[in-house]
Amino acid sequence: MSVAIVCDSSVDLPPALLAERGLRTAPVGYALGASFYRQGEQSADDFYAAVAGGERLTLNGVTSEDWEAIFEPAGQGVDEGVVCLCQAFGSSSPSFDAAEFAERRVLHFHQIDVRVHQTPRSTAGYAAIALALARVAQAGGGRDDVEAALNAVSASADIFMLAPDVDGLERAGELAAVESASGIGPLDFGVPVFRARDRIKAVSLEDDAEAAEDALLERASAVLGGEPSIVVVTHAQAPAAAERLRAKAEARLRCDELHVSELGPTVGGLLGAGAWGLGFCNAPPA
Repeated sequence: MSVAIVCDSSVDLPPALLAERGLRTAPVGYALGASFYRQGEQSADDFYAAVAGGERLTLNGVTSEDWEAIFEPAGQGVDEGVVCLCQAFGSSSPSFDAAEFAERRVLHFHQIDVRVHQTPRSTAGYAAIALALARVAQAGGGRDDVEAALNAVSASADIFMLAPDVDGLERAGELAAVESASGIGPLDFGVPVFRARDRIKAVSLEDDAEAAEDALLERASAVLGGEPSIVVVTHAQAPAAAERLRAKAEARLRCDELHVSELGPTVGGLLGAGAWGLGFCNAPPA
């Protein structure tokens, strides 16, 4: 490839798929109470048990040191440097600021050119965008082609999530803010459909999980417009729900690629174990 693509670990994609598509990830840092972790240092079982037990979660993003540790090897052996994608979740973007600082350092010390972009979507939507750009790079596209693809697919990228209850949001102290911003009213009498862009917002409230999945897919179908698409189903310790949604997505959407991932701390820490959903974008132009 003439350009390398780097993103952060909140894409939540399996290591084998990342390796296959030439994607490198920098670890998202987070704190549970007084303990600090990088994503991947703690098992999903331990993470969700700690969150359910009341440990306060703080998302810290990626440090400049961790970005730099990825930029340097990624930039070796490519002609046009590195394209870095930063996740957009949260009211501020410490990962983006840290990436820009690391960008200046690797240019100065290693003569590696990095361009940093903040994606318009998070987690599974972010993963779909990263996979789209990896496809362009692996097909021989240069940096301008990759950045053009980023602009082309971003408008169709989104992520919708479901959760069996709102206990996770309540534990995180986010429930009142989500209910207020959503304008739907109380969310504890049904299954909410959440959009997870830069923050979580409820977009509808359905009677049960099946109806919520159908509402989610109806929204996804409307956004994608029947075009070939990259779809990533994600879940937090809910493999049966993820498999059911995967089968529905395969039947109802025009999936050019369809993958399943395990939801990490970025959104999983707020919705809690049992959450599931999908992210997507249109496939990049040839």
